[in-house]
Amino acid sequence: MVLFTSPNPGDKTLVTLATGLLVIATMASLTGSIGLAAIGAEQHETANLPPAVMYIAVAVVVSIVSVLGAFEVLAAIYVPDSRLLFSLITGVGGIAGAYFTSFAVGDSWRTGPTDLAVRTPWLANQWIKTPEDAYRQAYWLAILGVIPPVPAMVFRVYDVHFKPTALNVNIVVGAGLLLAMACIFLGVQRTAHAFQNDQQKAIRWPEAYGTTVAVSLYTAVLLLFLP
Repeated sequence: MVLFTSPNPGDKTLVTLATGLLVIATMASLTGSIGLAAIGAEQHETANLPPAVMYIAVAVVVSIVSVLGAFEVLAAIYVPDSRLLFSLITGVGGIAGAYFTSFAVGDSWRTGPTDLAVRTPWLANQWIKTPEDAYRQAYWLAILGVIPPVPAMVFRVYDVHFKPTALNVNIVVGAGLLLAMACIFLGVQRTAHAFQNDQQKAIRWPEAYGTTVAVSLYTAVLLLFLP
């Protein structure tokens, strides 16, 4: 409403960026809520659910970071002296999102076949085999999620960033929307159940690391392209 009713919103490129980020947030949050509702309706802790959660969590975090980024753009338009504050808030939101996404791995060891005769040979072929494996990888993922946003936040402190242009605004908004929708699709696909217990597909390391890196990189790139 503020974007379209203000008599003098300033740079139209910034208006486009703020609007695009709000569109990403709306689509990602709505589709993400449907995906998470589908997971919440599950009655059994099958091994496919943790990776499904991580994929859909990407869209949720993209939504959060995009909303915070849109506030930073509005600050740049109306209260320029507050740009740094809002850009750092955006970075903190992305770090928090990466943290919560990574800890879906922590309890993944509980899922899978419950029959010990099936579970024991099944676990031998999985990435996460023990609770210790699960929590160790969750901690590593949490640390990894911090690495891209922190340097971007430092760059913002020293006012080092790209100037938004029509081209890079379109690229950033398009990439954010594509990332969110792709992860929603992959997450929903991952909710499909195996026909046999010993065929359950637990979380794999490319999924765990890929989703965490995707969230943290989106945060970092957005920080560098905010005004």
